[in-house]
Amino acid sequence: MANSKKKDRVKLGLLGSGTVGEAVQDFVFQDLKARDENDPELEIVKIYTRHPEKKKWYSSQRNLFTTKAEEVTDHPEVDIVIEALGSQQEKELRTFRDYIIRSFRNGKAVVTSDKAVLARFGKEIGSAAERYSQELRFEACVGGGIPIIRSLTESFAREEPKAIYGIINGTCNYVLSEMKKNGKSYEEALREAQERGYAETNPKSDTSGSDAEAKLILLAAVTFGLHVEPGVLLRKGIEEINAIDFLYADRKGSCTIKHVAVARQNGDGIQAFVSPALVPHDHFLSAIDGSTNAIFFKGGRSEGNRTESANDRRDWNYVFVGPGAGGGPTAIAILGDVCELARGRARQRVGPPSLVRAGEVQVQPEDEIKGCFYIRFVVKDRAGIVGDIGQALGRAGINISEIWQLTHTQDELRALVRSYRLTEKAGEILPFVITLDQATVGQLKEALKIICRKSYILADPVWLPIWNKN
Repeated sequence: MANSKKKDRVKLGLLGSGTVGEAVQDFVFQDLKARDENDPELEIVKIYTRHPEKKKWYSSQRNLFTTKAEEVTDHPEVDIVIEALGSQQEKELRTFRDYIIRSFRNGKAVVTSDKAVLARFGKEIGSAAERYSQELRFEACVGGGIPIIRSLTESFAREEPKAIYGIINGTCNYVLSEMKKNGKSYEEALREAQERGYAETNPKSDTSGSDAEAKLILLAAVTFGLHVEPGVLLRKGIEEINAIDFLYADRKGSCTIKHVAVARQNGDGIQAFVSPALVPHDHFLSAIDGSTNAIFFKGGRSEGNRTESANDRRDWNYVFVGPGAGGGPTAIAILGDVCELARGRARQRVGPPSLVRAGEVQVQPEDEIKGCFYIRFVVKDRAGIVGDIGQALGRAGINISEIWQLTHTQDELRALVRSYRLTEKAGEILPFVITLDQATVGQLKEALKIICRKSYILADPVWLPIWNKN
């Protein structure tokens, strides 16, 4: 549908009938019957899914379902293919890539919510869209119902980007919020997230940070023209966070812990990472609760040869907040892209080409990322340990900022023993935190490699960036 004129009726082919695909069907089959007269009429003509007999709409729309993906990608009547399959498996991602490219080759535009396939094969898919003169839209890949891609490509088209960052995984934010507010263990909070439908039965892609990494790769591509593949960026999940970390963050650091994704200019390169971080209580991100997402954009404006920075003006920071997960919000983003295509609107500035541009900017190597850090230790309670750790940090060229130690209740210590399955009794262990002055990730990893060999270390130290000192 590239360069197409406005269409009053659009025929859709749907790849996938899971949570998102079913929500798209809900809107088209029932909610959109009450559509505004200015909206295009949408018709689903074919739905691919592996097990159609298990799907909600199968009994009333049986003739639309197929177990052959090519009946969607090759359907002569389909104008737009919606790809909402979703997977983290390399073999399946390659298959989904092939479905998208086959749709382009057959003269169809593609709207996708599959951030993993774009993060892995974005350059190839973007090139194919250009080669076959077709449109690729992916608003639904990041932020659920938040219109962040459209804003970056249109509303901020004249901005010189400085940073894009925020909370972009609702599952992680829900789990951390419950640990903070209600003192739940990681396992308890995750189980509740699964019961509420915020986390999958296998939540690994969320809790490991790989889902947020894929989303950040797309945001960095659109914002900076940066092209990287999964596995290149610094990525940390939330599995190692313990309830005790919230006690230290709150009582000693006046912070909470949030899982954040960050891409920002750093000299000639882009610093990008996904990690839990200590965020000050007075920062807007600290108040983002539950499964909500929040994405910040910071930019400047070019004035001839001079770029006006955010510091030169009153306020050029923008924040987008909204539901970041779930079938409904994601389906709304998909159908928003569909309606834009139906109205004949081509993307401005970036879009698919941003997924093709390689070599213009480079990502900063992980070990060169610099900041201030929080390290939480659990050790055998004996003399001389802090001094020994301080020496190891010093040999790596790192200065200690503060040492935090709380007086813990027996219940808190017993909970720590259970969490790490320690053989020691509660009275035999000592948790404490060391915060660091400016250091690189490489220096930190070098020091921890030595420290972790010490006999007094009972659990792998937990290290997190400190937001307000980065």
